[in-house]
Amino acid sequence: MATTTDSTATKERIYPEVGAALLQARKECGMTQQQLADATGVSRITIQRIEQAHINPSFRSLEALAHGMGRRLTISFDPLDEQN
Repeated sequence: MATTTDSTATKERIYPEVGAALLQARKECGMTQQQLADATGVSRITIQRIEQAHINPSFRSLEALAHGMGRRLTISFDPLDEQN
């Protein structure tokens, strides 16, 4: 079961990683937030909040965003480094 500390660590580490990955992919595709929103049905505000690490998107939203950019959503379970 997740603890408050686990939840805080997730928010501080995972949300920014997801947001940065979305921002990078969107820019590589040459799309604005509004263009991506129009292509996916995910609101521009939601895209903005994901990119700024303010919310935890669902896998369904991430899959829609990836598809809207002509990309595939991939997930990896990488080994923890010594600092984690």
